[in-house]
Amino acid sequence: MNWGILGQGVIAHQMAQALLQEHGTIYAVAGRHPKKVEAFAKQYTIAHAYTIDEVMQDEHVDIVYIATPHSNHFEYIMQALQHHKHVLCETPLTLVSTEAVSLIELARERHLTLMEANKTAHFPAFNHLISLIKSGLIGTIVDIDASLSTLRQEGLREMDPSQAGGSVTENISFVLLPIFKFLGTGYKDLMFFSSFRGGVDIYTKGILQYPSAVASFKIGLGVKTEGNLVISGTRGYAYVPAPWWKTDYFELRYEDINMNRKYFYSYAGEGLRYELQEFISCINKRILTSHRLTTSEMVASAGVIECFRNGEHITLF
Repeated sequence: MNWGILGQGVIAHQMAQALLQEHGTIYAVAGRHPKKVEAFAKQYTIAHAYTIDEVMQDEHVDIVYIATPHSNHFEYIMQALQHHKHVLCETPLTLVSTEAVSLIELARERHLTLMEANKTAHFPAFNHLISLIKSGLIGTIVDIDASLSTLRQEGLREMDPSQAGGSVTENISFVLLPIFKFLGTGYKDLMFFSSFRGGVDIYTKGILQYPSAVASFKIGLGVKTEGNLVISGTRGYAYVPAPWWKTDYFELRYEDINMNRKYFYSYAGEGLRYELQEFISCINKRILTSHRLTTSEMVASAGVIECFRNGEHITLF
């Protein structure tokens, strides 16, 4: 199948390298800035340097990978699906829950695969962690705390409010992943505590209340914090050290330290190969998306972002 890449940012370069290692060639690259598109095409020996409309209309393009600013995701995904193309889109899928629902429904109607590119969901270590905890090894989960911070300089896309920048839009999909996997998407209440600068949140702490558990997260672009993941249960707890979103090691810890267990894994490069393998597997099996990041989880994540962008349940400091 022929791939078309939208965007020329850092993650697009990483994806191009992974595609060349796994699948050999890339058919086309597209974007809004012709010089950047042409330079990207030359760097990776891509035959077609397109505009957005051209890559959508080319019938030879089977898959569109979207790595553009978040505010363009809905529009570009919709165009790709309408032109009967499978879509792999960088996280977040959309910024509005109803938009996510409409995209999922369209993909289902047209028998296309639509997947949000959250690579953590596909790491072998993370999936083994899910299996172990769901087997009851740490008992009933009562608390989850996930943190992720990546310092960014002023002027970058991630710090630009006109391009939907900010800690929540940039990183919340990752910290919500373990929360939704273990506690589900049916939280009762949601609160944000945020610090803003230049029109974007440089740090946000969030709390999700569930009927019998609580979850919290800390995310930052202008504040650095320990990026670990702790899942607390009635028998023990799971500890994943920073950077937990690139999971290659975790521990299960107990009151009796003799019961503690350590698990080690390795993954290649940036870990995108697992994401690509799962995406291609979904296409070959003719299914909508992966169980590793379900449609309900994608919609719920967009809903949390929408809530924040609407200014709901936010305390500023």
